[in-house]
Amino acid sequence: MKRTLTLAVLVAFLVPAFVFAAMAPGSRPDPGNPDKVYFGEPSFPADNKVVVAINVKNDEPVTALDIPLKYGNPDEGVILEKVDFEFPDNRVGNFQFKFSKINDKAKTVLIGLVSSAMSLEEDMQPGSGPVAYLHFTVTDDRMTEFTLDLDNSKAPSHTLTLIENRVVGENGRDVIDFKPGFTPTPIKLDRAGSGATLPKEYSLRGNYPNPFNAKTVISFALPKESRVSLDIYNILGQKVKTLVNGMMPAGYQKIEWDGTDHNGLGVSSGVYLYKLKADEFSRVNRMTLLK
Repeated sequence: MKRTLTLAVLVAFLVPAFVFAAMAPGSRPDPGNPDKVYFGEPSFPADNKVVVAINVKNDEPVTALDIPLKYGNPDEGVILEKVDFEFPDNRVGNFQFKFSKINDKAKTVLIGLVSSAMSLEEDMQPGSGPVAYLHFTVTDDRMTEFTLDLDNSKAPSHTLTLIENRVVGENGRDVIDFKPGFTPTPIKLDRAGSGATLPKEYSLRGNYPNPFNAKTVISFALPKESRVSLDIYNILGQKVKTLVNGMMPAGYQKIEWDGTDHNGLGVSSGVYLYKLKADEFSRVNRMTLLK
């Protein structure tokens, strides 16, 4: 019975327009104690990196989850690098179908989890804890927070839904889908640069976007007023353009490159290097221009 039900759930996720139109996912009230999807406290494993757990609290075995999220606004400087399902004690570690689709332009991610696909696997048992970790990179040092919320742009095909494999009567089981509790959650960025604090050391950040078409922004940090040069080179080491050459104040800086050379002409597609020198500090990163 369970195998048939969970296979139906997998088909429902893969072909939502066909199946979910009849199921109306997430429209039913929770039939038991209130379940919820919520986020853990953010951690900051490295400069400009933020990791947030997606937690689930459930009172009955869960056979599938449909979690469409958005993170911040499309113009905000935060990137979702990956959705991590591979960590110790993951509550859905045995699930056969673990899916994520990131749209960084729209700042949305669709996460789907189903216990059994090709063979019978155990459901997520009642309890509370993480099912995935979201790994973000913040590219705007001026940001103080961004908000994790539901993405309603994919409804009715995808809405926040838990699908429980519940006991029905004395001997039977049935799949029941419903919308769990959820609260939009601001993620506060506990990092240097989120306020008036000056950087503690020199650094050259990755440019964003990368790869890019037409324009990209290079970010770097100066702990004190410094004489700065920022130059673009092609892959042969030939200087293409100087973006900065002079004194700059302490703080988090952003410089845009529009993909042109020192004559104002557009350069060709390819890999380019950008070199920052600030007093005794020197770093080189690479970027890719696609036309």
